[in-house]
Amino acid sequence: MFQENQIVLSIPEFLSYKFPDAIKNEESFRSFTSAKEEFESLRNGVGLRINSSLVLIQMSGKDVLDFLHRVSTNTIKDLKTFEKRNTIFLNAKGRFIDRTTLISLENDFFLIGSASENKRLFSWVNKFIITEDIQTKDVSSSYTIIDFVGPQAESFLTLLLGKEINTVDSTKVRRFDVDGFTFYFFMNQENNGVRIYKALIDSEKSAGLIEYLFSINSVFDLHVVGDDAFDAFRIENGIPAFPNEINDETNPHEVNLLHEVCFKKGCYIGQEVIARLDTYDKVQKKLVKVTLNNSISSIEPLIIIDHEKNETGKITTLSKDELLTEQKGLALVRKKAIENGALYSTISNKNEIGIKISELPFTS
Repeated sequence: MFQENQIVLSIPEFLSYKFPDAIKNEESFRSFTSAKEEFESLRNGVGLRINSSLVLIQMSGKDVLDFLHRVSTNTIKDLKTFEKRNTIFLNAKGRFIDRTTLISLENDFFLIGSASENKRLFSWVNKFIITEDIQTKDVSSSYTIIDFVGPQAESFLTLLLGKEINTVDSTKVRRFDVDGFTFYFFMNQENNGVRIYKALIDSEKSAGLIEYLFSINSVFDLHVVGDDAFDAFRIENGIPAFPNEINDETNPHEVNLLHEVCFKKGCYIGQEVIARLDTYDKVQKKLVKVTLNNSISSIEPLIIIDHEKNETGKITTLSKDELLTEQKGLALVRKKAIENGALYSTISNKNEIGIKISELPFTS
């Protein structure tokens, strides 16, 4: 465990101490060392993504699986101990409350959601618990999730887990005890075949585990990565995230998350809308990649317009221009406009900037 003057530092305090030149937003870090080096580690090495602000709900009781099966999109009721499954919570209009990962442990379940103000997921889940035997507890501050991302991640993890890394897939959860660190380990497979390995560890132990990872690093290009580098990586691979692409204005059809929706199960909240969109091909928007003719700086969503000045879509994530040879982003665009092959642009500081739209090669 990392200590300074015998005081255990929180993970944000530890990261600020270890990386004194880090650039910080209100709730997260934009970069720790060099955003460009961090991005290269995601592309070619190993990036460590520190998630200390995710929503984490501990659930126990005999009705947990039946309840979650009824209110979320995926098949949950057959989940066994030390298995995991991604599932989505929607409102009655079929739009996102949150995208989550559910893991089943020895005596209880952890429901892992996105960072969200006002404990949105926790409140939503508890809203629908009426007579069920279910106990919930918000344990978000008690745990940290460390992501391992990049083409060298699996090889690097053999230094930590040995050949046991080969037993981890997108359906299983493993518990490991390594040199005094106990953590749960699992993996999400994202769009474009990207594998993100995840270690769930007690927050008081997380700083020590990060130090340990650097101590065993050997020859690997290992960096802790901030938002700027990770957003550029998401853009390249078409990976949606909260709150940019996953929010109460979008649905799973639009951001290519239908593999986390089961169309064979019974009703869940938002099911009628999702089924109708699928049956009648009524999906209006699609997640695409955009390339800008000129670099711009903006923290606000940028509207995309066609050659007749009609609003066609919105840029949801925009890369920092120094990370890519051209400034790129993710955008939600009307499907009909894409099919028509229209020309696009956006307005920034009263200047019209040309945009090229590319459909994403989604695989998962």
